[in-house]
Amino acid sequence: MMNRGGYFQSALGGRMVASLTGLGLVGFVIFHMLGNLQIFEGGDALNGYASFLREMPILLWAARLGLLAVAVFHIATTVRLALRNRRARPVAYVVHQYRSASLASRTMALSGGLLLFFIVFHLLHLTAGLVDPSIPNRLDAQGHLDVYGKVIHAFQNPLYVAVYFAGQLVLGLHLSHAVSGSLQTLGLEHAALNRLFKTAGPAVAVLVVLGNLSIILAVFLGLIHT
Repeated sequence: MMNRGGYFQSALGGRMVASLTGLGLVGFVIFHMLGNLQIFEGGDALNGYASFLREMPILLWAARLGLLAVAVFHIATTVRLALRNRRARPVAYVVHQYRSASLASRTMALSGGLLLFFIVFHLLHLTAGLVDPSIPNRLDAQGHLDVYGKVIHAFQNPLYVAVYFAGQLVLGLHLSHAVSGSLQTLGLEHAALNRLFKTAGPAVAVLVVLGNLSIILAVFLGLIHT
C-alpha cells in the first residue's frame, strides 16, 4: 500500500498537485482581473480598492505568502513531471503526430516559462516600480496611493502596451489548456459534461484576456485618462 508521501511523489499524485495548485492560481488571476476592472469606475474606486487591501496587512501578507507557496508548488511539481516524462522517453520521436492535441497543450512548458518571466516583470514594473523610474508614486485627493495614475502612466507608453499585450496572449494560451486539463485530472470528467469541461479552459482564457486587454487598450486609446 502506497503511503501518503509516496502518493504525492508518484506521477498521478504529482498531476493532482499540479492541477489543484493550478486551479488555485487561476482563481487568483480571475480575482485580480475583476479587481483591476474597477479602473472603469474611476480613480476613487481603484485607489480605494487598493487601499482597502493594504489596510489589512496581516491578511494581505498571508494571502501573498500563500499565493507564493502555491505558485512554488505548482512550478516545482510541473517541472518534476516534465523531467520524469523526458527520462521515461529520452529519445524524441523523429516525426511528431499530435492528432487531437491542441497548440496550447503542446506548448504548456513554453507558455508557463514565458508567463513566469512576464509575472516577474509585472511585479517589478507596477508593484515595485523598478522597471520605469518615471512612474508616479503619489497620493490621490483622499490620501490613497494613486494606483490609478500609475496604470494610466504605464499604458500610455506603446512599449509597455506591447509587452503586456504579448503577456496576455501567453496567459490566455496557458489558461486555455490548464483549466480543462486540471478538471479532467481531478476526475471531474463525465460523458454528459465532457463538452463543458473542454470549453471551460478556452472560456476562462477569453474572459481573463479580454478583461485585462480592455484596461490596457482603454488607457492607450485615451478612453480612460487622468
